[in-house]
Amino acid sequence: MSEKTQHVAERFPDLAQAIKQYASDNRFFHGLCEDYGDAVEMLHHLEQRGDSAASAQYAVCREIVSELEEEILAELQLWNEGGGPLEGPAKP
Repeated sequence: MSEKTQHVAERFPDLAQAIKQYASDNRFFHGLCEDYGDAVEMLHHLEQRGDSAASAQYAVCREIVSELEEEILAELQLWNEGGGPLEGPAKP
C-alpha cells in the first residue's frame, strides 16, 4: 500500500484490508486514494503554517478531504455490492 493510500486506511481502519485490495485492483479507486493522501498531507501542512492565508486555504482543503472521503466510501459500497470482500463469504 502506498504512503498516500495509507492515509485512507488510517481514516477507515475497519476497511483497511478492503481499501488495500480495491486500490490494487482498480486504478480509479487507487487515484482517489492518492488524491485523498495529497489532500490530507496539504491539510497537515496548512495546520503547521497557522497564518491567516493558511486558515482560508485550510477550510477549502478540509472540504476537499470530506468530499473525497464520501467518494471513497461510495466506491467501496459499489464494490461491495458487486461482490467485493466487504460482503463476506458467498452463500450456496
